[in-house]
Amino acid sequence: MADAPAPPPGVPEGWVPQSHRDTFSGHAGPFYFRSGVENPPGVGFLSEPRHANAIGMVHGGALLTLADMSLWDICRRASGPFNAVTLTLTSEFIAPGPVGRFIYATGAAVKIGKSIMFARGEVRCGEDILLTFSGSLKRIS
Repeated sequence: MADAPAPPPGVPEGWVPQSHRDTFSGHAGPFYFRSGVENPPGVGFLSEPRHANAIGMVHGGALLTLADMSLWDICRRASGPFNAVTLTLTSEFIAPGPVGRFIYATGAAVKIGKSIMFARGEVRCGEDILLTFSGSLKRIS
C-alpha cells in the first residue's frame, strides 16, 4: 500500500489501513492490519469518542466488530485468500476498552477445513486483555 496515507499518531508502526474503506468495517473503523506475512495476525483501531458507549468506554459492538475482522485475518493468514461468511462468534468481555488508545486483536487458527475454518483470539489494549473470542467461518464460492 505505497499510496496509503501514513497511520495517525497512536497507530503502531507496521500497521496499514484497510483497503475496503466503503464497507461497514471502513465506517466502523478505520481498521489497520499488521503488515507482512511473517508477522502474527493483527487487526486494530485507534479508539475515538465515536466508538464509546454511554459511560465513555469503547462500545462492546466495536470490540466484537474487531474480533470478527480478526477471525477473518487469522484464517486468511493460515489458508490464503478466500470468500467466507462468519458462522459463529463467541466472546467473553474481560475488561473495558479505553477511548484514545490503539486496540488490537490477534489469535491463531484452530483448524482450516475445506468448508469451515476455526480460530480463537484476544482483543487487547497494550498488555491488557479486553475480550477473548472464538469463531468459525464458512467458505462460500
